This record gives sequence, structure tokens and C-alpha cells, in this order.
Amino acid sequence: MNLDAQMNGEVVPVRIQFDHVLADAEDAHHTLIAMVKQVRAKTK
Repeated sequence: MNLDAQMNGEVVPVRIQFDHVLADAEDAHHTLIAMVKQVRAKTK
């Protein structure tokens, strides 16, 4: 997934790589939720 993020007033391209090819929108949703949960668990 390619995104543009804004940092310090500049637009910076960000690429998020998934661990598998997403099958559909539902798969994308569940995968993104799982990724967020992993990051939150590591930052506690």
C-alpha cells in the first residue's frame, strides 16, 4: 500500500508492505487491524 504522509510540512511517500497478497476488502480490513494490534502490543 502506498501512502503520502505529511511530516514537518513536507509530503513523504510511505510504503506499507503486507505479509500476503490481500484477497479482498475484508481481508485488507482484518489485516490492517491485526497490524495495528501488533504495533500497539510492542509499544506498551
